[in-house]
Amino acid sequence: MFLPFPYHFRGPKGLSKEEYGEQLVREFARLFETEYYGVWDPKAGECEYAALYVEPLQGTGGYVLPPRNYFAGIKKVLEQHGMLMVVDEIQMGFYRTGKLWGIEHFGVKPDVIVFGKALTNGLNPLSGLWAREELINPKQFPPGSTHSTFNANPLGTAVGLETMRMLAETDYEAMVSASGAHFLAGLRDLQQRHPEIGDVDGLGLALRAEICEADGFTPSKKLVDRMVDIGLAGDLDHNGKKIGLVLDIGGYYKNVITFAPSLHISSEEIDLAMSLLDQLLTRAKRSL
Repeated sequence: MFLPFPYHFRGPKGLSKEEYGEQLVREFARLFETEYYGVWDPKAGECEYAALYVEPLQGTGGYVLPPRNYFAGIKKVLEQHGMLMVVDEIQMGFYRTGKLWGIEHFGVKPDVIVFGKALTNGLNPLSGLWAREELINPKQFPPGSTHSTFNANPLGTAVGLETMRMLAETDYEAMVSASGAHFLAGLRDLQQRHPEIGDVDGLGLALRAEICEADGFTPSKKLVDRMVDIGLAGDLDHNGKKIGLVLDIGGYYKNVITFAPSLHISSEEIDLAMSLLDQLLTRAKRSL
């Protein structure tokens, strides 16, 4: 079963972001009112599901940022019915959003966290999970409870430990928050000059720009595709040199540019990105 994510930009009109989050929490709670939804068995007093898996921000869904009150409401319903909250931090973990875990922004303590990717920065595949002690202590989860052919790779483990050491030595929370604010301000400035950018949002260095028609709302995959083609052609101008731009596209309509730059990106590099995006969008609009 899948639940709707609070996508306020394309949600019901007339509701604030927080009101929309509250509405979706109420709809989630309603699933437990009767057995006909196949979620709750009132006779046995048991839930048909063990856990709800969530992303703090949607990844492939277009880096959608939920209301700050959403996960707290969802967690309350889960606790009332004995379900666990499992948070997928594979994209948003390790300070991508300005916190070690993205879910920290929402004042919720999950039951389980799964993580990977940034733990070794792609040098060696490694993933892992964290859980509350009562779920994963040696009595409940003894050695041999899981098995994997590629489990505990020595190189991956060494790289992961080095990553954790580096994270402890640098104030990534302050650094990413400052860089993210600068990046988001640049995107909002572009939005003022290009009505085709219907929505921009971000948390730390996980940001989005939704490309639309001139009305600023109707999704425009055609314009995004043209931007991708022009960027890959490598014909943008920068200090008398030709340069290209690779875009990552996501979202339900495949019209959202998602940004996840290096946590060490400089202000100058962010400004360059804004300049190239401005050129790219201008050329793409003229070519259609």
